[in-house]
Amino acid sequence: MTEQVPPERLPSRRRSRGPHPASGPELRERVLGERKRISRLSRIREVVLGFQDGLLVPLAVVTGLAGAAVNSTIVIVGGLAEAAAGSLAMGSGAFLASQAENQLFKTEIEDEEDETRDHPAVERLELEILLREEGIPESDAKAASEIIAKTPSSLNKTKVEKELGLSFEETETAGKDALTVGASYAGAAIIPLWPYLLWNVALALPVSLAATAAALFVLGSVKGRVARLSLVRSGLQVLAVGGASAAVGYLIGVVVPGLFGG
Repeated sequence: MTEQVPPERLPSRRRSRGPHPASGPELRERVLGERKRISRLSRIREVVLGFQDGLLVPLAVVTGLAGAAVNSTIVIVGGLAEAAAGSLAMGSGAFLASQAENQLFKTEIEDEEDETRDHPAVERLELEILLREEGIPESDAKAASEIIAKTPSSLNKTKVEKELGLSFEETETAGKDALTVGASYAGAAIIPLWPYLLWNVALALPVSLAATAAALFVLGSVKGRVARLSLVRSGLQVLAVGGASAAVGYLIGVVVPGLFGG
């Protein structure tokens, strides 16, 4: 049986993942899988970005139209148009931003690889300096850098991660980012809109606000759970932003028509 560290001996925030293997292939599997696990969790950034905007922007649009006392058909058309345009804009924006960032990182990594190939002694010395900056004694930093420099791939990876602060792993994430943001936006946009498909504006407006408020709170709680923050505080934080968005949209719908004689 593989030796394990029992949950009660782990930090409280790590206990939910169960006992920690202390040796054998299970420990190797866990160590090598940590980077992928963190990468999956970091996807929450795109989910929150797309889902929150997918709730707030359509909410402001349909609430503004409802405040202008238009009928349900106009609210639905306006909401669907915004949802379609918004999901495409957010998705393409995420793609272009990630593509530019990924290309920058790729170029920097390639430059570092060229420097390691052309000037290995200098790169080894740079690594030694980085290790010393982390508090490792000079003699140990020199010995460690010499050992790492024996394998060019290890030297490349260590320099990229310690000097540039970049991950040496896959950088082509533009497509995944775009799909995550666009799909999250489109899915979230349905929530403030669906009540207008069933009822008139007077009834649909409070239902839309309540449904969106609930979704915002859940989104904030999920974000808090992933980030290991207070679930209630995180939920209320996102809910407050949504409330402000709805209020602005409604006020515009009420005030602006009057300014133009509507």
